[in-house]
Amino acid sequence: MGVKLMRVGFDIGGTFTDVIVLRNDGQLDTAKVLSLLDRVGEDIVTRMRQSGAVDRIEHFVHGTTIASNAVIEGTTAPTGYITTRGFRDDLEMRGERRPNLQDPNWTRSRPLVPRRLRLELSERVLGDGSVERPLNIEEARQVIRTLGEQNIEAIAVCLINSYLNPAHERAVAKLIQEEVGNRVVVCLSSDIYPQIREYERASTAVINASLIPVVDHYLNRLETHLSAYSDRLLVMQSNGGIMSSEVARQRPAYMIESGPAAGVLAAARLAKETGLDKVLSFDMGGTTAKACLIENGLPSEKAAGEIGGGANTTTHQFYKGGHALRVPSLDIVEVGAGGGSIAWIDDGGALRVGPLSAGAEPGPVCYARGGTRPTVTDANVVNGYMNPKAIAGATMRIDRAAAWDAIKSQVADPLGLDTYQAAYGIVQIANSAMMRALRAVSTERGRDPRDFTLVSFGGSGPVHAAALADDMEIARVLVPLFPGLFSALGLLLADYRHDYIRSVVTLLDAINPAAIFSQYHEMEDVARTTMAKEGVPSEQVRFEHYVDLKYGYQLQELTIPFPSRAASGALLVQLAADFRAAHEQAFGYNTDDAIELVSLRLRALATVGDLKFAGLATKMAPASAAMAPSEPREAYFGPQHGLLPTTVCRRSDITSGQRGPLIVEEPDTTVVVPPGWSVSRDDYGSLVLTKA
Repeated sequence: MGVKLMRVGFDIGGTFTDVIVLRNDGQLDTAKVLSLLDRVGEDIVTRMRQSGAVDRIEHFVHGTTIASNAVIEGTTAPTGYITTRGFRDDLEMRGERRPNLQDPNWTRSRPLVPRRLRLELSERVLGDGSVERPLNIEEARQVIRTLGEQNIEAIAVCLINSYLNPAHERAVAKLIQEEVGNRVVVCLSSDIYPQIREYERASTAVINASLIPVVDHYLNRLETHLSAYSDRLLVMQSNGGIMSSEVARQRPAYMIESGPAAGVLAAARLAKETGLDKVLSFDMGGTTAKACLIENGLPSEKAAGEIGGGANTTTHQFYKGGHALRVPSLDIVEVGAGGGSIAWIDDGGALRVGPLSAGAEPGPVCYARGGTRPTVTDANVVNGYMNPKAIAGATMRIDRAAAWDAIKSQVADPLGLDTYQAAYGIVQIANSAMMRALRAVSTERGRDPRDFTLVSFGGSGPVHAAALADDMEIARVLVPLFPGLFSALGLLLADYRHDYIRSVVTLLDAINPAAIFSQYHEMEDVARTTMAKEGVPSEQVRFEHYVDLKYGYQLQELTIPFPSRAASGALLVQLAADFRAAHEQAFGYNTDDAIELVSLRLRALATVGDLKFAGLATKMAPASAAMAPSEPREAYFGPQHGLLPTTVCRRSDITSGQRGPLIVEEPDTTVVVPPGWSVSRDDYGSLVLTKA
């Protein structure tokens, strides 16, 4: 009988899938497999068998980019759209926004639903929720039949003001069931996002509807491979919480940022446990690099964003040409720069890096899997930062000669550079792209990065972290345990979480406090019911309350905690004071103008496990920790230092204050300590890099 496994987290990235197994004896097993989607489930099961596991698992926790990839690549399911007459082109007009008014070459991306599949109904609900024009049943049936004759798999329904009165939307859903049965799935805007602002609600409903068939097929295929070990699959959401696969099938829009959120969550948990109140998380994988602001152990969140508008390199206040998505999510800034990003020379003779990536197939040249174009990973191998023979615990062979030849022939020779100079230039250009993400979550939001600690993880992050920190004048870098599998570890740290919202849109002075408490209680009942279906006992559910407030003339609101302990008579005064303080912090001023309460928000949470970073160092399974030390090698640290003899060691070899140049090799990543930096190991097993 093998060792019984209890929980498994796996994060499918652009190049590698990271797997962490928490056994019932408290030990951790780790593995990396290539992200070949047709067989990734089978590869995970194979790795589990190799560890000797044969018993069933409590549950799997999964982070994935399947939803975001489907929207970005245009592979969502064919979808129809039903709306109120006069609003057919909402998805096309997008609130009359565009990313750059001065750019005559900007081309609007296509809406997710073509115009021929966007149909209208003659009904009308007013802004107070009353019905001005009842739903015409026969007209609705004809519209549904018209869509049913098309080759669609989903229908999104968004009727005007349905967030106040969803009766017409629910009636349309019932008619769809009667007319087309289960041939298509249905998503109502009043279910997925019952909130003011018509375009955002419509776009969110369409995104969710178009993803339901895609995610359902994906999860079915995945569960086929995993069902022999467990019948319970949990999925990471964009907000850093987890949900059951059944809920994920109904609300796939909530898992758009599933993969990146897990790593940020782990960084936030580490920051809170170690007492770091100012942290910038930096996650660099094979395809992209991601950054997030973490303060007082809490990652920055946003109530809205967009998908499909290209690389997210600016703050969320700016429209970038994508599709609006109104779901709570961690505020992660992402750029198309990763280890697999391809280096190329443009028509003007300038060296460029990314956003095109070699991915897992064919991968970087040094992987010897058919890749022919040099990447950032190839440059790191040539520079001596990465092991020239094998990585990923010796499971991935490295061909340094092939990487050298590719950079020399395609970059160095055309530019008249030495091969080391060309490789170093590739790394510098990739770093400049990644600095845009770090600046977007720090200086562009009024924070001084010099006050922060950079927590770096991902398969490629610790290779670049010290160089990035140097350029940002950050004096401290922390590389946690399991850095290359940190997002998978975050999956095992996550709590159940569901978010609920009620639209109010009333002047604060006119609010009845009793009505607010009543609406919160109603949302809490819904949350308990949902979590009970996921197997969470009611007594384990805890709630966090928030409100959206703004000055009456403003377009955007601020989300602040709801002062639940305030007496009913003092509630409105407390809300006004809290809002003005938050407005002062965010914008540098506040006024005595009238305040409007826009929405009530509820966050329902339930703890899954009690895994702590303090005990992780002792929970690493011996087979994963054992790693033969490598021989010293020369590494190139730019024109200022040139080639330097560099010590190569393991994390367990680090004591305190060892000075660079130094390279720490791990089964899941490589940590580069350049000249002028020192490294030590803290009580949590993390490597702490300090600028000398």
